[in-house]
Amino acid sequence: MTLSAGWYRARVRPWNEVVTDPMIRLERGGVEFLISVTNHLRGLGLDTIYSPALFPTTTRIWRRSGFTEYASLNVMERPLSRHTADMEDIVISESAPDWDPILEVDRTAFEGFWGMSRAGLKDAFDTNKRSSLITIGAEGPAGYALIGSQWGVSYLHRIAVRPDLGGAGFGHRLLQASFDWAYRAGARSMVLNVRSVNGRAIRLYEKSGFLTTPTELQVFSLESRQD
Repeated sequence: MTLSAGWYRARVRPWNEVVTDPMIRLERGGVEFLISVTNHLRGLGLDTIYSPALFPTTTRIWRRSGFTEYASLNVMERPLSRHTADMEDIVISESAPDWDPILEVDRTAFEGFWGMSRAGLKDAFDTNKRSSLITIGAEGPAGYALIGSQWGVSYLHRIAVRPDLGGAGFGHRLLQASFDWAYRAGARSMVLNVRSVNGRAIRLYEKSGFLTTPTELQVFSLESRQD
């Protein structure tokens, strides 16, 4: 759904297939427009509304519109250099893929709020000037990485491995293939975000050369007023 008022515009979609509460992506507009969007959604009977992950410099509009912080995400970064990755059973696609098998992997790896929707995967794939979906597995994807690159920086938007195949090194190999693709695409650093409370994932990224930066992303929510 796209909502607009003159030059102002916002896109609204369900957070994912499990948590169907709406997420607003504010493309253009200020506090009054954001409040009008949330009032419209409430008029449709939608009580809880979310923001996307926001940089601290962009949260003022959301706070002034009544939103409060729901979750925080660490931003991690690592430099890239030339190296060779093990590409056995790895497929790299830079064209729009079939999202069905990717969603199946994601649903097994992430539960509830933190799962990705088809629209979320497509948004991530379309975000950067160049994007790639990397899958691993001889008989259907055992895991995947979704990455993008532009202006010398690459973004690891998503990485997931089926839990029943954990410990087989798929995640490490997906990361190595991602580093290789991003470097060949012209990037010299890679950035990702991870939930601040996910210590296990943070430690795994640190072992792969990522360092936590001072920047945090924040997801905001707006709950229905209780009269």
